[in-house]
Amino acid sequence: MSRLVAWLFALALSLAGLPALAQHAHDDALAARDVALSIPAVPADYATVQLGPLAVSYPRAMRPVFADALGRAERDARAVGAPMGMTELPRLSVRLVPDDAALRALSPPEMPPPRYASGVAYPSIGLTLVSARAPVTGDATRVAQVLRHELSHLAWGVATAQAAGPRWFTEGLAVEQSGEHSFERFQSMAQASFSGGLAPWAHLDTRFAGSAEQVDVAYAQGADIVAWLLRRDGPGRFAVLAERLRDGDAFAEAMRTAFGASLAGLEEEWRADVRSRFALAPLWAGSGVVTVVFLAMMGAAALRRWRRSAKTRARWAAEERARRQPPRWVVVTPGMRGD
Repeated sequence: MSRLVAWLFALALSLAGLPALAQHAHDDALAARDVALSIPAVPADYATVQLGPLAVSYPRAMRPVFADALGRAERDARAVGAPMGMTELPRLSVRLVPDDAALRALSPPEMPPPRYASGVAYPSIGLTLVSARAPVTGDATRVAQVLRHELSHLAWGVATAQAAGPRWFTEGLAVEQSGEHSFERFQSMAQASFSGGLAPWAHLDTRFAGSAEQVDVAYAQGADIVAWLLRRDGPGRFAVLAERLRDGDAFAEAMRTAFGASLAGLEEEWRADVRSRFALAPLWAGSGVVTVVFLAMMGAAALRRWRRSAKTRARWAAEERARRQPPRWVVVTPGMRGD
């Protein structure tokens, strides 16, 4: 039981600092290799700044809203490109816009963003747009995080020369690189693992066109696969994968070269890892998960307090014994101190 409490407590701490985000608040990268796209002009009230390889345009009056994204944009662009073997990124265009109407007005009219999108990427022309407001709810978006997601799509498009690949991989990579490890996504994986709802890799892309629940699990599963590949082989193999795709290999063959196993073999390994990590899925799949985590955290906190109290009582007892004894020499080693 103590191991279970420790596991739950550690997991609770790891999740405590992670944002709970909508699972698919932004769009995937739009494939437009065979479509000629035109780019609307930036409005006169927009400013454009050059941040390394990024030309970032935004409404001047909204600079405070976009300050965090502007401060991180160049660093994030280089960070998402590094695992793909890209030491330098080409010039890319970023448009930070106030709302859904602006998102649509400043996107290529030949391929407007979906109605639900708060971010969209066009890798074939090196353009991405991110809205400060979600289109359906009007809630504020995490602009810097959505932008990093879209920059991942742009960088992958550049690294692979727009090579075709499964959507679960490109979305999983973007989710992993943007740090969207929300609790909802974790719970989706736990529930799907427990109920047998994880799709075979060969059929995973079809889930993105399914129900909202299927889409949630598809994003979660894609991100989990990519995270597992990173743990298994490190980021360097992604550069090999991108190179093989850029040179014309099919995705399955490129994966074999990069990771040393067939897609079927990799999937078998991943499923074994999922079974190990989500062995307690029946516990997490239920609605009582928050209660369990809370109780585990409270129990661990109580244990820490008891241990501190015991150490304090022991120190007081030692000090009391010392006061009752005659003075004696004490040797102190520089750099060392008592509790």
